Order: sequence, then C-alpha cells, then structure tokens
Amino acid sequence: MGTIRARTTAFDFTLETRDGETILEALRRSGLPAQGFLLHDEDGAFASLAQILGAGQMVNAYSLRNPDFAVLDPSIQVARRDEAVAEIFAAAGTEQVPTLVQFTRAEGIDYIYAAVSKVFDDYYAAHPDAGEIQIALSGGGDGRIVGECAGRYLKEHPGVAFHAVITANGFEDEAEHLDSAVAIAERFGLPHSVFNEADSAKKLGWVDGFDSALERYRSEYPDDEEEILATYWVQELNFAVATEAGRSAVVFGFNLEDVIAERLYQALTGNQLDPYPVRQAKGVDLIAPLYKIPKKLIDALDIANSMRNYDRRKASVSYLRSAMYFLAYHVVERYPALAAAFADPTIIASASEEPPPWLIVSPN
Repeated sequence: MGTIRARTTAFDFTLETRDGETILEALRRSGLPAQGFLLHDEDGAFASLAQILGAGQMVNAYSLRNPDFAVLDPSIQVARRDEAVAEIFAAAGTEQVPTLVQFTRAEGIDYIYAAVSKVFDDYYAAHPDAGEIQIALSGGGDGRIVGECAGRYLKEHPGVAFHAVITANGFEDEAEHLDSAVAIAERFGLPHSVFNEADSAKKLGWVDGFDSALERYRSEYPDDEEEILATYWVQELNFAVATEAGRSAVVFGFNLEDVIAERLYQALTGNQLDPYPVRQAKGVDLIAPLYKIPKKLIDALDIANSMRNYDRRKASVSYLRSAMYFLAYHVVERYPALAAAFADPTIIASASEEPPPWLIVSPN
C-alpha cells in the first residue's frame, strides 16, 4: 500500500506497508524501533504511528539519533548440527555476527558444563579453604542441569564437597517436588538433606506454615507474583541451613534471563548489586554457575522435566516482572553480545564515561 522512507545518517531505506496495516505495525514487523523515529508526511506535516497509509502515500521516518542500524539486521547465520535438540543465539567472531548455534544433547551439556566448571574452578582458586559448598537443588529444569553438572564436577575433582538442600516451595505437590529433586541428587551422586514444608516453616519461624506467609504476601503485595515468595522462601532457608552448617557458599540456578531481568530491575531502583557469578548476601557467597546460560538451552536438554514444570505454573499478575523478562528475551535474541555483557560487565570495552583530562578546562 503505502511507503515508509526511513532516513538515517548512514543510508535511507524504504518499507512498504501492507493492506490495513498501521505505520506502527509495519515498523514492528521489520524490527525497527518506532520510538526512534520522527514521522512527517511529504508536506512536512505530522504523521501518526496509528495511521494506515493509502496507495501511493509516503511518510518520512527520521532517525532521532545516529545509531548503527546494522544492529537491527534480522538476518542470521545458522551453525547447524545433525540430531540437534537445542539452539541458542550467539554473537560470533570479532564482527559479532548474529548466529543461531545448534547443539546435540551431548554438545549442549558439554557447553553448559564448561561454563559451570569455570565458575567452580575460579571460586575454589579464590577460596581454597571453601570446604563443602551447598546447592539449593530443585526438581525443575535449572536444578536438573545444576545437579548434572555438579555431579560431573565431583567425579572430576575428588577433593571437592557438595551438599544439596532440597525444600518444598509451597506451590507444587510437596511429595512430587521433593521426590523429583531427591531423584536428581541421587542420580548424580550428591549428598543431600530434605526439608518438607513444615520443616522449612519451622526453621524460618513461620509456625503456621507456608500458607500463612502466602496469605500475608498476597495482602501486602497484591500486584506481585506469588512465585517471588517461593524464591525468597528457598533462599532464606538455604541461608539459614548454610549458616547453621558452617558452609560459606550456596549454589543457585539463576540463568541468563534471570540475571538480565534482575539487572534491569536494579537499574530502575538505582540499587546495583554485585554482578554474578558470585555475590555475597548475609555473610554467604551466592554462586550462580548458570549465569551465562539461556533458559532455552537448559530446558531443551530435559523436555519431560520442563513440561512437568510448565504445567504447574501460575498465571502472571505482575506487569513489571513480565516486562523485565520480555526485555531480557529481546536482548538475548537481538543483541546476544549485549546479553553477555549484562551477565559479565567486565567484558565491556573501556568507554569514555568522563571527559578526558586533556579536555577539562584548567584555570590559568
């Protein structure tokens, strides 16, 4: 139908709208940020994003700044594998070429294990007297992969000691959840302790159990996800158990999107915590060995277990949490190099964050 002429510093390009399609819909279909353009018709008059262009109509969309629009190129190269079970978005080479990397099951777990083992190696190098490390082990997808990688690390490093702490989270069938996590621990040779809901509530001082905590949480935070309470519950229990047992570190299964969503939230609140893979809280080191691993890869390596967890999820009620995770997904997909930097800020090249000394005016 109509034509949008996107005008940038480097070049101009045209986009044809479809029948009945608004300018906004056309820009989004092409992966172009509508917020980044100033729109005028051929006479210089205002043009709305909600406008549907007629045949032969044209609008000019002027880029508000001069970013490199090549980063919006939707094309992608594919690193194919026979018998692939999973794929992730990555930035390949010095040119950061968007690449869809496929994995067989064996390649996928090897890829994850390489990242996990490096986190453990670095931690033990920095803390040679760390002793037994605690693992917050769930029966979910992240827990399944953490358990598999921790078991493999134990076999390759006989002097290392792990202890898994398994607890009910208040939302799933208690017996099924605990049994699933115990099966993971036993399969991969992880010593473990089990805390049912009553045990957990008692250790945390909730004499009326998880239900009373959930009722209070719903009352005080009606627009937040109940799942957040379960996360706090598991974390606080692990802090308490680790402190009581004299363990200095706890492993959690936070993945790449968890890390990005959290850092986006921190940016909103102005409360920047130390980046992963290791962060201290309440005198205990939090270790997140999956901090660079997309959940898409984690869940694809154990479909049956992932489907079990998906079936038990509750509907979202939080706009903020949903928005943070959708932003995280977009970052991982469209800007994989930026996603890696969110996870590990140390990889970002030095930039001019302050005026160079030679530019600062000095009094005569």
